[in-house]
Amino acid sequence: MAEGKDTHVCVSSFVDLRQSHWGGSAGSLGTVPTERDSDGTPEQELSSPAQKWQDRLLPPLLLLLGGLTCLARSPEALLRPELYAEDGQVWFSDAYNHGWLHPLDVPHTGYLQTFPRLIADVGLLVPLEHLPKFFVVAAVFVQVLPAAFIISRRMATAVPRRSIRLLLAVIYLALPNSREVNANLTNAQWHLALLAVLVVLATPATTWWWRAYDLAIIAISGLTGPFCIALLPIAVVMYLARRKRWTIWLLIGICVTAAIQLTELATSDRGRYGGLGATIPRFVEILGGQVVGGSLLGRSTLSTVLSHEMLPISVLLLCAGTALVAAAMVTGTLELRLFNIFAGMVLAASMLTPVASITKPQWFVLASAPEIRYWFFATLALLVDIVWLASRSQSRKSVVVGLLLLVTAGSFAVREDWRYPPLPHINWGAEVTAFDAAPPGQLFVFNIDPPGWKMILRRR
Repeated sequence: MAEGKDTHVCVSSFVDLRQSHWGGSAGSLGTVPTERDSDGTPEQELSSPAQKWQDRLLPPLLLLLGGLTCLARSPEALLRPELYAEDGQVWFSDAYNHGWLHPLDVPHTGYLQTFPRLIADVGLLVPLEHLPKFFVVAAVFVQVLPAAFIISRRMATAVPRRSIRLLLAVIYLALPNSREVNANLTNAQWHLALLAVLVVLATPATTWWWRAYDLAIIAISGLTGPFCIALLPIAVVMYLARRKRWTIWLLIGICVTAAIQLTELATSDRGRYGGLGATIPRFVEILGGQVVGGSLLGRSTLSTVLSHEMLPISVLLLCAGTALVAAAMVTGTLELRLFNIFAGMVLAASMLTPVASITKPQWFVLASAPEIRYWFFATLALLVDIVWLASRSQSRKSVVVGLLLLVTAGSFAVREDWRYPPLPHINWGAEVTAFDAAPPGQLFVFNIDPPGWKMILRRR
């Protein structure tokens, strides 16, 4: 009994540490802050029609802005869509060749990936010539959902000022160092995982539609990738901080999906890949170069800088990134600290069990691999930490450092990584025409992106 009480005291100390809110005054993390308008009036007290219309219109506007941003960053993804990697080779080929139901419980790389398989099932109803466009639209829709959620009132507890929430949503949409997670079903799991952690950190839902939304996100994200395992301790801390009944339901959903994914990881074959190749220099080059450098400098500047003295520069970048995260962990809100912890756990798991090459050592490939999926959460966390520093009005030094880092990231990383290089063009129409002319029962091999990937369908 005494041990349980001591544990509760330790958790309470972590939760109740008094910190500065986003751009506001100091206050307890256990309280619910209110957003303040430019005149200092709490958002809860603003009931004007204009304020209500903002709450209703901003999320759908962010959905539209997100779609347009994806089009601006990669016009070819929507105007000349292609099937990408597992989108064709695994998800659609399994659904087409084995039926829509059977593949749903088949793990891939050691865990369930339900969302892309469900979209592939729906894709069976879509004419084959339009399949790439359907997949891209589905992936982009999931990709922009976190931006709309960030700007919603659900995130006002974590980030009280609407202007800061808007900035964070824009940063997410313009995120550098993230080309691989753009507009494809295979990596939609990363955006679903972000949405799941936002649901856990947000104000608990009180209406039936928000609760249905939360449970749907927790379920589909939990069954699409292993992120629910890292989300479980985050949800536990949020429950201990809030003691809200709805958080218990979220926690139950996360526990169930985490148990399922842990079982799959323990019993399923992940495939054969090159060895890890872990060394201290590689560790520094990955974290300092690809993660911190990629987040602040962009692919072109980073490549130029690292071409001279890769290891020493990576050490400097790693020290800068460590100091930034440490500042956020010490001075940040509970939600900010938990988001950093979640991002750190995902990055650690990615480095311990990466799938980067079939033949080469994994860390050797990762040390020279910019803009891949494994850097997604770490890059986002670093930029969120920078916004935190820039918005701390109580500390002039923090504001100056944060603004300088924001300008650096915007001038280099965002600018250089804004436009995603197009994938090699494949004449999908000609492939479909040839497939339609094939006799029933014949195996037909489609060429898909990236180069070397294939989709094999048995003609019906």
